[in-house]
Amino acid sequence: MPKSYRVLVAEDEKAVASGLQRQLEDLGHEVVGIVGDGQQAIEFCRRSLPDLALLDIEMPGLDGLTAAREIAADPGTPVIILTAHGHPNLIDQAVAEGVIQYLVKPITSPALHAAIQTSVAKATEIRELRQSVANLESTLRERKLIERAKGILQARRNLTEPEAFRFLQRQSQDRRIPMSRLAEMIVQADELI
Repeated sequence: MPKSYRVLVAEDEKAVASGLQRQLEDLGHEVVGIVGDGQQAIEFCRRSLPDLALLDIEMPGLDGLTAAREIAADPGTPVIILTAHGHPNLIDQAVAEGVIQYLVKPITSPALHAAIQTSVAKATEIRELRQSVANLESTLRERKLIERAKGILQARRNLTEPEAFRFLQRQSQDRRIPMSRLAEMIVQADELI
């Protein structure tokens, strides 16, 4: 059985919003909010952190594409655009704004179900990739610090590279601090001298 998600619906036409709510509930999802414009959608997502946001493009005030950019970036909620317009320029703009799916009205329940499942899966994949990149960047920063610290130790203490590395290892273990933190302390101390 597919997983149930908490969904925000941003649609200014009440009849369409009610129809979407029924479709979502029939698919086993919980509609946690219905709003009528993009600004309300952004605020709702920041406050309530739904699993998914369904946004119409044409709404009063802030449109769905502009809201999608904010929602996809902060707090990172996956966005599905719902629209009566399938114009290629709108689709390209939606992709550029961080939209994961684009559905043209009228929306059938099977199409909505497929869009929800693929959107949440893609958003999870994107989050995992971003975390992986962040971890790799952190590791790279740490390695650069260790290399700089080794260079400083080699120059100041006349050590070979393996000796400098072993010195960092021993000091890290003796002081019970990560080697990258020790390397940072050495680099900072060297900059002061």
